[in-house]
Amino acid sequence: MMKFLLALFCVCLLQAAVAPRLAIGGVQPDLFLILLFGLGLSVGPELAAVAGFLIGLYQDSLSGAPLGLNAFTLSLIGFLVSGLSQQVKTTQPAWRFALLCVAGLLSGLITLLLLRFFHAPRPLASALLWTALPGALYTAMLGTGLLGMVKPGADKGLA
Repeated sequence: MMKFLLALFCVCLLQAAVAPRLAIGGVQPDLFLILLFGLGLSVGPELAAVAGFLIGLYQDSLSGAPLGLNAFTLSLIGFLVSGLSQQVKTTQPAWRFALLCVAGLLSGLITLLLLRFFHAPRPLASALLWTALPGALYTAMLGTGLLGMVKPGADKGLA
C-alpha cells in the first residue's frame, strides 16, 4: 500500500510539473491513467477498481472536476483493464498500446457522457475527435514506452 501511495504522489507531481512541458498542441498525457494501467496489469479486477477509485478521487480533489467523476471513470477502467489483461498478451508492446489506447478513449468517452448528462454544453463528436482521441493516442504512446522499461514482475509489489 505504501508503494502505491508513493507512486500516486509521484505521478501527481509529474502530472503537474512535467506533463504540461510534454504537451503537443495542448494535448497532455494522462499519467494517472498510465499508473492505473500498469497496476491493472499486475493485480486482480477488484483491486484495480479500488485503486482506480482512489486515483480518480485524488485526481478529482486536485482538479476542480465534479467530485466522483474521475473516481467512477477510473474505477471502471481499472476493472476492465485488469480483466482484459488476463485475456490478452499484454507482454507485447502492440497489445499494451492497443489496450491503453482503448482505455484512454473509454475514459474520455465516459467523462464526456457524464458531463453531458449534467448539462455540459460541449458537443460530443468534436470533443471526442479533438480532445479524447489525441489524448488517448499520446497517453498510449508514452505509457507503452514507460511500461516497456519496467521489468516483468517488478510491478507485482506495487499493491
